[in-house]
Amino acid sequence: MSVYKSELALHEAECRRQGVLTPTEIRALRGAYDLSRAEFARVTGFGEATLARWERGEVVQNTSNDSFLRMLMDRDAMRRLSRMTQYEGELGREFSMVFHRLESSWAHARMRYQEFKVLFGSEERVRLLKSIGGGLFYDIQQMSLLDLMLRITRLTDPPGSHEKSNLTVRQLPDLCKNHPKVLKDHPKLLTSVDDLVEAAKEAAGFARTWRNKRITHTDRARATEPRLEPLPKANLRRVEAALDAVHAVLNAISQALLGKSIHNEVPNRPRALAFVACAKQLVGAVQYIDSIIDPGGATNFTDLEVAEVFLRKNGRKPTWQETTQVIELREAAHGFRKNKASGRAAHGRTS
Repeated sequence: MSVYKSELALHEAECRRQGVLTPTEIRALRGAYDLSRAEFARVTGFGEATLARWERGEVVQNTSNDSFLRMLMDRDAMRRLSRMTQYEGELGREFSMVFHRLESSWAHARMRYQEFKVLFGSEERVRLLKSIGGGLFYDIQQMSLLDLMLRITRLTDPPGSHEKSNLTVRQLPDLCKNHPKVLKDHPKLLTSVDDLVEAAKEAAGFARTWRNKRITHTDRARATEPRLEPLPKANLRRVEAALDAVHAVLNAISQALLGKSIHNEVPNRPRALAFVACAKQLVGAVQYIDSIIDPGGATNFTDLEVAEVFLRKNGRKPTWQETTQVIELREAAHGFRKNKASGRAAHGRTS
């Protein structure tokens, strides 16, 4: 095996360990649509040099880009995206690039929202994760919600700040006003887009307050007198409403100028569902083993004698290490039951 093939094999093994597409799979994805690297880069918005590094196994794509690549395995999603090359003919280069990247940014945010809902959208799921990781999954829940709010604010930020232009739906009204097809065939679209953008800005207001007063800065008044300066509520319902409002802007323009609707559900790989399924199996298996160790459920999980008896029955020598492992397993099983009985869901709330 050549040095290059050996290094590529190691790289692909690392990709599989991280749960992302391997260079072979990325090349196969591009080949499935019979696109050159330059064509695939133009359709997806990735740099051609970046794609080359992924395909040669020089770097591993981050999870956000990997999720986007996996989304393209769905032919409907790829079909929508490939129309980007047609956007230029309908919208012009500047409008098409802005619109395409906004649609992509919205889709990424929508995917994150859908995964968040799978993990933390019900009391049962929150209890399950709490029983396994406790405070760790609470931290993940909070960080994920803050990430969603940042994505919402970026989509609805002012068109410019600090003498730089922002990629935001608030750029779209001016782009529509300067588009000849809008002026000629869709004059009512101007008013409609203005209204929809204002609605999106309002729906995202809670997230912008969070960003300005807690995420990127610590507001002194709120920090010193939180009761006098409370933050607005942040939950799944408000996140979804904001994403729906951004979708409404994009969909109105797409229907009028591109002749197609944008679906409000984004195809996504089932990694969150797969994790929940594994978590349920783990909890069930640990509780089942505990029921075998102590069928009557009458002993404390710290009882050394019970652990030693169980090991001897299974032909194991009750060393300190194995006895400790049995006790830790039983402790986990008891913790799962305790959290199931007393856990309360946060339902995506942030304090």
